[in-house]
Amino acid sequence: MCNCSKPITKTECQILRKYVEDPEGRTFIYHVFDGERGLEIAQVPKGINPNQIAIEREFIGSDGLPEWFFVREHPCLYS
Repeated sequence: MCNCSKPITKTECQILRKYVEDPEGRTFIYHVFDGERGLEIAQVPKGINPNQIAIEREFIGSDGLPEWFFVREHPCLYS
């Protein structure tokens, strides 16, 4: 499970659910930014390291390292 220190809205949780239930079986990661960017989701193509996608999309934590979670890891999906 993710260390989800930034809260998301019920609507954002529904958005995550849509990506978890992707009919094509694709893999998605997300990051919650402070401010206007908020929740962002990115597809991870097969054979690509999620860290590479996180760096490209600037999914970076306060420690300067890539910070991302698989969409299926958010606890709102299981409550």
